[in-house]
Amino acid sequence: MFTKVYSSTILGLNAHTVSVEIDVGPGLPCFEMSGFLSNEVKEAKERVKIAIKNSGFKLKPQRIIINLSPADMKKSGTGFDLPVAVGVLAANELISSDMLDETIFVGELSLDGRVNPIKGCMVSAIEAKNNGFKRIVVPELNKNECMRIKGIEVIGVSDLLDAVDYLDGIYTPEEEIHKPCPEEEGQKVQIDYSDIKGQQSAKLATLISVAGMHNILYIGSPGCGKSMMAKRIPTIMPDLTDNEELELTKIYSISGKLPQSGRLMKVRPFRSPSHNISKSALLGGGSNPSPGEITLASKGVLFLDELTQFNTTVIEALRQPLEDKRVTISRVNYAIDYPADFMVAAAMNPCKCGFYPDRNKCKCDALDIQRYIGKLSKPILDRFDMCIYMERIKFSDMFDDTKENTMTSAMMKETIMKVTEVQRERFKDCGISFNAEMNHNHIKRFCKTDAKAKDLLEEIFEKESLTARGADKILKTSRTIADIAGHEIIKEEDIAQASMFRINLEGGARSG
Repeated sequence: MFTKVYSSTILGLNAHTVSVEIDVGPGLPCFEMSGFLSNEVKEAKERVKIAIKNSGFKLKPQRIIINLSPADMKKSGTGFDLPVAVGVLAANELISSDMLDETIFVGELSLDGRVNPIKGCMVSAIEAKNNGFKRIVVPELNKNECMRIKGIEVIGVSDLLDAVDYLDGIYTPEEEIHKPCPEEEGQKVQIDYSDIKGQQSAKLATLISVAGMHNILYIGSPGCGKSMMAKRIPTIMPDLTDNEELELTKIYSISGKLPQSGRLMKVRPFRSPSHNISKSALLGGGSNPSPGEITLASKGVLFLDELTQFNTTVIEALRQPLEDKRVTISRVNYAIDYPADFMVAAAMNPCKCGFYPDRNKCKCDALDIQRYIGKLSKPILDRFDMCIYMERIKFSDMFDDTKENTMTSAMMKETIMKVTEVQRERFKDCGISFNAEMNHNHIKRFCKTDAKAKDLLEEIFEKESLTARGADKILKTSRTIADIAGHEIIKEEDIAQASMFRINLEGGARSG
């Protein structure tokens, strides 16, 4: 008997409907699967046979042939276990097949028949809805994330018997979304910029950077607070929009990093990979391509601590994603585009020992400093909008509690949210959200300067031998500074402040 069941496979950030065709009949007993399958899909036949037996069903010796169509699309993941099992049972007339044409099935089976959660369940629900299916049957632990998608019925099952009982009209799943338990909510230690004593200039630079989503580089001696400064960026980042929440949740669902509560991603991500990360782990890839750190950092921050310690090849691979805001993973038969819309925050020492320009401690000569900084190419440094040098913290700043701290995370975020709303209104018809995303046409349209500001920019351009990209970076940063100050037209002081961050990068970072 022939039966068809529907499932889906993930390719990039999208799911594609797959027809699971099952034919059972007389002949030499076998269980064969075809259709451009990855190893984990091929292994499904062993899991399915044992899961069916341990769920209480007895199959007579027969020839079982299964094809996953279309055959030219690679099928990967463990989500085909459930549809294959349902199809085999339906082909043997052990369950009702009335609803099979309107239902998508995804889920991994344990040998005892339990249905385990899988990656990318939310994306499968979106695909099912877009293709006119009425319902999707998913693992119970994936149910909540799928129920965020309106317009399709989501059926959560704990084991194969639940799926069978549902198709037979015996099992009625709960419709409510389970509330996350306190452990799922997480009790994170609260950090705040008020924890950092002194470093007012670095805090201001960070505020400007986050307000416009500008890439920023912190340079300073060990212990001056570079990492502390960067790790507090999530406390001041603007809130996610509804579309950004959904896009991020899709990414984390596909990566298998979504909490079991199934909540949408509400906080912008902060990813801080180790300096020994591989190129494929950073950009994404693998035999079955999956998102890398730059995709997981989308709409948030990628923090590269001790920048010069990263492999040069890995750092250079960031050039194109930083410009294009996406990364393409190419294979022989297909190519996958992943988003890479992130802000970079990086930290590094000014020299190998870390104490330049303090000659009482620094023993590096000019060649040592040049060799150390030379690990970063000019094109990579050019991708940073801002650079701030952080001095050693003074003893008086560390223990003087009489000074009022006007740069707390709450105060900084309040300013950033106001600037964010200004940018969203400005760019509502442009397809971008932040000043750092402006192209040259946007800059000409939105970065109007007064006469003094234009003269100052021209003077800096000639004196510092800036590239065209360098001049554009100054204008983008000055646009954010002007937004913070409430200036409609970019003024001389806005250009002056933005250019200081750029001059640090153009001159200081190269010479030490």
